[in-house]
Amino acid sequence: MNQTNNWLTISELAHICGISRQTLIYYDKHNIFKPGYIDDKGYRYYSLYQLPFLREICSLKGDNVSLKEIIDNLHNRNLNTTIELLLSNRQNMEKELGELQQRLNVLNARLDYYEVVKEVKKRPALPYITQCPERKIMFLPWDTTNMNRREMHLTHMKLRRECISHNIPLAWGWGALFPKESVINRDYLNGAGGYINIPTEYIEKANQSDAKIMTAPAGFYACIAKYGMPYEMEHMEILRNWIEQNHYTIIGDALDECMLDTTFYTEENERDFCQIAIPVMLPGAYTE
Repeated sequence: MNQTNNWLTISELAHICGISRQTLIYYDKHNIFKPGYIDDKGYRYYSLYQLPFLREICSLKGDNVSLKEIIDNLHNRNLNTTIELLLSNRQNMEKELGELQQRLNVLNARLDYYEVVKEVKKRPALPYITQCPERKIMFLPWDTTNMNRREMHLTHMKLRRECISHNIPLAWGWGALFPKESVINRDYLNGAGGYINIPTEYIEKANQSDAKIMTAPAGFYACIAKYGMPYEMEHMEILRNWIEQNHYTIIGDALDECMLDTTFYTEENERDFCQIAIPVMLPGAYTE
């Protein structure tokens, strides 16, 4: 350290504060933190008196306060303005934490979802009954006059755009919905379309979208796993016949949920892995 008159070179100051020389040069050029003096050879020197100012700049910068806010505070620094700056910064941090928690919730939901998929894949490709929780979904109808993979994917991307434009976190789970009456009448594509799951706490925002917000009720579901596309009705017909044979009553819309999409295709199998789920009332069950 240069002890002469308690001045520090730019390299010494950078080392003490744990920042780079380039950062100090940048601060100088942009009038954020300037040297105490520059000698006739162009070398920058800083006094020990300046250390607290640089320390505060580094501290605020580390808390993600903008350089403009830091400069404004240092030029008009008193206890009240500093408290106001820190309160504003805390508010920004709390917002960021909330957004990060949303992303973590979506990630956890995706992990939980894949655990369910692993269990479904272990089952034989036969109908079965299971219980499902209530879900909120966003729905858009297909153009079924020319139903194909393109229409399915374009509808799904429209649903994603609706979520993004209304600041709704993308929950995991999407697929096709077939109206109850269409399933009962075996006119499956009539009124069918795509859906995407949405977090329950975002219903108010979802209601502002152009999509229809619907509820998949909690209760018993007749299910069958399959490989194939949702507009291919072979497995829907198998499940529909099984429901009838077992004297179950269809009480809601059918969902064909895409569990593993194109990104999971293999050379042996180039089809989506899905599960059809139809809400049913079991024989002898009581309902109000």
